Amino acid sequence: MAKEKEYMNLDEAAEILGIKRATLYKYMDKLEMKPVKFKLDRRTYLSQEQVKRLKEILEKPWLAGKDEKRKDEKRSEEKPDSPAA
Repeated sequence: MAKEKEYMNLDEAAEILGIKRATLYKYMDKLEMKPVKFKLDRRTYLSQEQVKRLKEILEKPWLAGKDEKRKDEKRSEEKPDSPAA
């Protein structure tokens, strides 16, 4: 039984997702995904988790804003209420 790789390069990720590498870059930018670079290796990688999330978003586009809503909710919770004037 083959062990799943923790990281995959962008060519492998694009192939799994069924998209071109340029499209993958576009999604990474739009979704603010941070790729991983390892020392002494010129290639760029995505974690298995990032690829799974992107695959879910491609199948169900309405999930794309899900994390953004959470970030906005956390920001509003962190901000103290303005004192009444």
